[in-house]
Amino acid sequence: MANYQLLRDAYYGTGGFASGAYLNKHKRESTEDYQFRQKNAYYLNYFAPIVNALVDPIFKRQPLRDYSGPAAGAIKKFSEDVDTAGTDIHTFMKRAALMGKVNSAAYIVVDNVRENPTRTVAEMLQQRALPFAYVLDPQTLEEYGIDNTGSLLYVRFREIASIKDGTVQYRYTYYDRNRWEIWGDDMMRVSGEHGLGKVPVVPLFPRILEQRTMKPAPELEPIAMTAKALYNHCSWLGEILRNQTFPLLTIPSLDVNDIVVGTNNALGYSPDSSHSPAFIAPPSDPASILQTQIATLIQEMYRMANLSFVINTSRDTNSGIARQWEFERTNQQLANYAMQCAKAEEAVMDLVARWLNSDITYTVSYPDDFGVVDVADQLAQAQAVLDMDLAPGMKEEVLKKVLAAYCPDLPDERFDELVVEQQRQQADVLNREPAPNGGD
Repeated sequence: MANYQLLRDAYYGTGGFASGAYLNKHKRESTEDYQFRQKNAYYLNYFAPIVNALVDPIFKRQPLRDYSGPAAGAIKKFSEDVDTAGTDIHTFMKRAALMGKVNSAAYIVVDNVRENPTRTVAEMLQQRALPFAYVLDPQTLEEYGIDNTGSLLYVRFREIASIKDGTVQYRYTYYDRNRWEIWGDDMMRVSGEHGLGKVPVVPLFPRILEQRTMKPAPELEPIAMTAKALYNHCSWLGEILRNQTFPLLTIPSLDVNDIVVGTNNALGYSPDSSHSPAFIAPPSDPASILQTQIATLIQEMYRMANLSFVINTSRDTNSGIARQWEFERTNQQLANYAMQCAKAEEAVMDLVARWLNSDITYTVSYPDDFGVVDVADQLAQAQAVLDMDLAPGMKEEVLKKVLAAYCPDLPDERFDELVVEQQRQQADVLNREPAPNGGD
């Protein structure tokens, strides 16, 4: 079973990472020492940057959104405030994408206000009495049904509604293709028909699933488990370093129960021994081994996420080629998730229009290439091509490459204008009449 709590804790540094519950107690470790180690443990959070690196590039720029139809006004209003808390659609989708990436699934619920359902669209727009959306994670999904195509038949969620005097109060929500039902520990059961013809829940999966399920195996769970192992290794290393920094004094006495010397206390040995008093500490070899293992675990976390090129500083040719191939895999992974986000957003807007008994034609185009462009290198390559004096049409292609690299935020209209300008300039050169013989 997927450990969704570990995934959430690994991202936010909460739960067992904050309390020390994820630390393993050694069989020879006293309860007092274990509790001390829990209190002083620290969490090196590499999991969150890895997740962010697999989501942030998708939302670096606003995608191209285009819509038309009778519900266009309502869709515009909804896009500006998706959750009635002022969250626009771009921020909302990024929030859903982060949750989906952490858990390998997120569920966007599109609900509607239930008061005054017969009001006009103009009144609804004015008072923001429109459908709204919120995101739930797999931990809240209690039950679901799907047909042979993988489409939802029904879902049931359990959410925390409130906490009263330390007691958790839950709210339950049920949807099928025709009706809804809500009840809870401190609320009466209410129900009704929505008439949408489909379940008003849009699942968002980072991967294109081969199996029909609403709870796919989390692809990042091995990385979260490695983060837990890293947490333990850092705690062991910290304990060794603490003992080496504050060594134990050995003195020729067998009665040292009440002696407090130096930084801590003393260990007695037989006065008949020949060696002098000295400080002792654990050997440094285990610390060196742990430091090496910690570095290895960090590298493995990035490798499992296809992000080794982020921390690999090697500059030789072979490793450079390997980093390029690895980035291509990451680029494709980002492109696939961008496509899933686009499909989910379009499905959300379709549900909004259905709630309004209206229609909308909505398309969104997320980026599909996430390469990091070296502008200086691109310009140098462009100049090298121009120096070769190839066919005149190559100048136009070089211009397109230069504009894409040097002016990535250039509006499409201006881009086209510059290309046309280049075409006209090239045509003028080709059509220019040759100068008379002997003329300048």
